[in-house]
Amino acid sequence: MKIALTQSQQRIAPLFDSATTLELYETQGYAKETHYIGTQMCEGGAKEAIETLISLDVKVIICGAISSEYEQLLLLHHIDLYSYIAGNVEDVLHGWYLGKLHAAYFSMPGCSHPRHCSHRRNVRRCRNRANRRNV
Repeated sequence: MKIALTQSQQRIAPLFDSATTLELYETQGYAKETHYIGTQMCEGGAKEAIETLISLDVKVIICGAISSEYEQLLLLHHIDLYSYIAGNVEDVLHGWYLGKLHAAYFSMPGCSHPRHCSHRRNVRRCRNRANRRNV
C-alpha cells in the first residue's frame, strides 16, 4: 500500500490545495514498517496532485487543511484522507504507524483534532477521531 504526505520544508504542508510536493512511502499495511519510495513534484496544484495520487495507486494521503471539493474527489477515488494534520513529516509518519494521528499533538493550530475520512462500501465517512466529553 502506498502512503503520500504533502510536504513543505520537511513539515506537512498547511494546505493540500497549494501543496507542490508529495512524499511517497510503501508499506504492507497499518502498523507495518514503511519505506520511502520517492518525492513527486506537483507544480500544477491540487488537481495535478490528485491525478498523481490516482495514477500511483496511493491509498492514504496525509495533509493539512483541504477544501471540500478536493476532499470529495479523493474519497470518490477511494483514497483514505487524514486532514488537518501538522508537524514534522517523520513524526507524522510515525504517528500514522502507531495509529495516533487523531491526537491533538498532530492537530493544526486552531483545530481541536485532526480528521480521518474514508470511502468504504460506497458510504463516505469523516470523523474526528478524538474521544469527546459532553460539556
